[in-house]
Amino acid sequence: MKRYSITFFAIGLCLFLFTEPVAAKGKVKVFILAGQSNMEGHGQVGSLEHLGNHPKYGALLKKLKSSDGTWAVRKDVTVAWKSREGKKKGPLSVGWGAEDQELGPELMFGTIMGERYDEHVLLIKVAWGGKSVWCDFRSPSAGEMTWDEKRVLKRDNFLKPGLFYRKLVADIKEGLANIKDVVPGYEGQGYDLAGLAWFQGWNDFCEWHLQLDKKPVGLGLIKRYPHNLAAMFRDLRKDLGAPGLPIAIGELGVGGHEMETRAKREDDHEAQGMMAFRRAQRAVAADKSLKGVTFIPTAGFWDSRLQELREQSDAWWNEKEEKGIKSTEENHLPTKELNAEFLRLGVHWYCHYNGSAANYSLVGYALAEALKE
Repeated sequence: MKRYSITFFAIGLCLFLFTEPVAAKGKVKVFILAGQSNMEGHGQVGSLEHLGNHPKYGALLKKLKSSDGTWAVRKDVTVAWKSREGKKKGPLSVGWGAEDQELGPELMFGTIMGERYDEHVLLIKVAWGGKSVWCDFRSPSAGEMTWDEKRVLKRDNFLKPGLFYRKLVADIKEGLANIKDVVPGYEGQGYDLAGLAWFQGWNDFCEWHLQLDKKPVGLGLIKRYPHNLAAMFRDLRKDLGAPGLPIAIGELGVGGHEMETRAKREDDHEAQGMMAFRRAQRAVAADKSLKGVTFIPTAGFWDSRLQELREQSDAWWNEKEEKGIKSTEENHLPTKELNAEFLRLGVHWYCHYNGSAANYSLVGYALAEALKE
């Protein structure tokens, strides 16, 4: 009997290992995750554990882990990202950010959607760093550029207006056309284009201070943002044949709520520019000619302690330069304790939420909550 038991066990094991993937049930739920570098994602995977310390959302960390404590790999959620260097498709887990040790909103977004739907979930990421809506993502119905936009384009004549809008549409269409090659077990059941999460804005905001020919053209770009983004959403819905596509706009939350306090100071023009930009984002969702567009606040996810360490690190960097001390991963800050804390919380550029994986994950959570219905 033992011999037969072993034989049957071996046959069963072979069937388990070599059988084709189980077909995905029902229409695949497809979500587009689009934007610039913050949708690419620069949250440091090594800082993700800190999410568990959040006073309100700490319990979300458990959703990202397997029973053995390792980072979960969700086979019911697939990520496809054509323009990414390195892996371009695969199951959802950590490491789907701009680099293999980074993550963006996709991790928590996909986790929430995977829990929400019985159907397979496909996340099509389409994001490129350093791209604006006034120029790079400019769509046909945005119309003729304003004087401010033309003047900035004259300075930056290497830019190609609309190039990345066309890439955006092409990559989404290609991802949908190739769904059978991406989703495990796909058998032609079709898909439901269920929503677009838009997380972008730095390059439309960051030249708030720019003056050309004695005119505040940088503020002019911010003022025109609602027109340009609304036009892009209309054109994208048309080009994808999805007139009712639900859209969620993630707020540019860099600097957190402190920006609102700072903006009250007469001389803090950066904060005033940021608040003007956030109002511009809100205005798109408030546009009565656009339906199904939601503004998602994210400034509350900003890590103020990480920002304090960032500012200390910047000051220490200047001191190291003066003293001829080489910068390493071990001396972002002058003491071992502060350096270890900095690494636990993030470590990346200010415009990338200082590399906080917790911040990116909470953005993904908020976007998913807005779109999961």
